[in-house]
Amino acid sequence: MAPRYSFAYGSNTDAADWRAWCARTGHDPAAVRPIGTGILPDARLAFDFFGKGRGGGVLNFQPRLGGYVEGVVLEVSEAGWRALDQKEGVPHAYQRRQRHIILPDGQALEAIAYQVIPERQQDFVAPPPAYLNAVRQGFAAHGLHPRPLEAAALGAEGCHLLADVFVYGTLMQGGFWHGPAAQAGITSILPAQATGTLFDLGDYPALTLGAANQIRGEILTFQDIASALPILDEIEDVAPEGAKSGMYRRTIMTVMDNAGRRRRAWAYVMAPAKLADAPIITSGDWRAHHAQKSK
Repeated sequence: MAPRYSFAYGSNTDAADWRAWCARTGHDPAAVRPIGTGILPDARLAFDFFGKGRGGGVLNFQPRLGGYVEGVVLEVSEAGWRALDQKEGVPHAYQRRQRHIILPDGQALEAIAYQVIPERQQDFVAPPPAYLNAVRQGFAAHGLHPRPLEAAALGAEGCHLLADVFVYGTLMQGGFWHGPAAQAGITSILPAQATGTLFDLGDYPALTLGAANQIRGEILTFQDIASALPILDEIEDVAPEGAKSGMYRRTIMTVMDNAGRRRRAWAYVMAPAKLADAPIITSGDWRAHHAQKSK
């Protein structure tokens, strides 16, 4: 079965650019349809490939632990995949990469993101104005923040860097795993709240998304998130690139700190299917719940 979704982070975010290319090549533009925005985690934008058809640098994504790239989720038909593969020059320029894309509610879906093949990647290649403006238009149309794009266009780091992690169990202050986490360099700890459902797994809790229950926890801010995440991912048994095989999945969710500010943070969540027999912590407060159990 062909994959259903693609993740666009460059010119394919711009409907006008896509329609113009389809008109030149005889493809049906309706074979690819934007359905919303998403986030490619642990990635950054880079202009590291010379696109002959554009006459200058075009976008690619590169690994960047703790960074993320915003883009557009496209629903793609079989005809749409043929068109996208041709536009991206598969397999000689770009290749298909299956990645887990984080949706605005923290859920994830599998999607194809096109990445330049390693042997064609270069150092910084300045983008031509027409290409850069097409991507700017696509970002603006979908409400994506332009800062990573503009940074990448100057050869700087093209991503949002997220140093905050929302924790709600044994990674909180006083918890069993807080000490190892602190060795990664925590610069601040703030009380915070999120929404979801909290489950009791005995010695630790698990959070699922989707419900409106209030979950009490903390925001840990790390000095170097790229050094901290491998430690936290190992503690939480997270599979690489968001794969479902891990015990938990690292996602990005919107939380509220103790000053009432809404902010994005990494968080470790579990699929509901893994929690069929686990009791719900109705208070949403692991610390209070665990203290009550220990009496």
